[in-house]
Amino acid sequence: MKKRCIALLFAAVLLLTGCQPTYNENDPNYPGGTMGEQNDTHGNTENKDNQYDTDYGVTGDDNLGNENITTAAGVDAEKLSGLSTESKDWGPGGPKDEKNRSQGALLYNKTYGGYNAVFLSEQSEEVYMTFDEGYEYGLSGDILDTLKEKGVKAMFFITGDFAKSEPELVQRMIDEGHVVGNHSWKHPNYSGLSVEEAEQDLMQLHNYMKENFNYEMKYFRFPSGNFSERALAEVQQLGYRSVFWSFAYKDWLTDAQPGEAESLQKIVDSACPGMIYLLHAVSTTNANILGQVIDGVAAKGFTWGDPSKL
Repeated sequence: MKKRCIALLFAAVLLLTGCQPTYNENDPNYPGGTMGEQNDTHGNTENKDNQYDTDYGVTGDDNLGNENITTAAGVDAEKLSGLSTESKDWGPGGPKDEKNRSQGALLYNKTYGGYNAVFLSEQSEEVYMTFDEGYEYGLSGDILDTLKEKGVKAMFFITGDFAKSEPELVQRMIDEGHVVGNHSWKHPNYSGLSVEEAEQDLMQLHNYMKENFNYEMKYFRFPSGNFSERALAEVQQLGYRSVFWSFAYKDWLTDAQPGEAESLQKIVDSACPGMIYLLHAVSTTNANILGQVIDGVAAKGFTWGDPSKL
């Protein structure tokens, strides 16, 4: 009788746990799992610590221990100490809802929105264009020309290298009404940094932009989409909103560009209310099809929103 009760209890536990949705990193429904190209960002398919150094030419000459670093809001290390440092990778794979919105993005909004992070703008019917700018490949001017022609504002996430080497492009972004976001000084993996290191890296670019362009940065994008709960909270404490994305694809390899027709269809077909597009400005494909992307998404009934409202 005792053995039978134990067996029944074990069966009940299995039944209850089996009814719960579970995710793992190899499950195609996992919000941060591998879902093919739409889940790709620079570094998600390679060694995260070395991908940017290889592709974007970071030299490592800059000193993260800059004694002149000042903070926008200051960090309360005690409040951060109890938060998880588990590394998480973001990619908007998985199933879509009836509005074509990534359920992974909606779940992450719910899970991490309290840290002033957004993966998809649920309160908006508009769509938003963002670009990551690790280095200049001679295409940013063309991209800005197209945006100006179409009357669309974008958010450009730049690194320290880009800010230092391309002041005219940065100034043009500002002058033409685009948002310039903080993509870190040296593109490190933030979940692997100490509180002090993360603050120094983020604030080094923040202060550089303030001193050289009189521009106050407000939006942050984690390098390679890699973050932790503690890193999210720290970025929030520094006065920033973390902007992730609802669409990205493998567009950053300059010598292995995706086809233009396929890319255009993929980008336009992914449109949904509140969509945050991530495109890389080193992509010749993106530069060539940008005007068609803007028109194609608009033809589906969507309005391109002002990213400063995100």
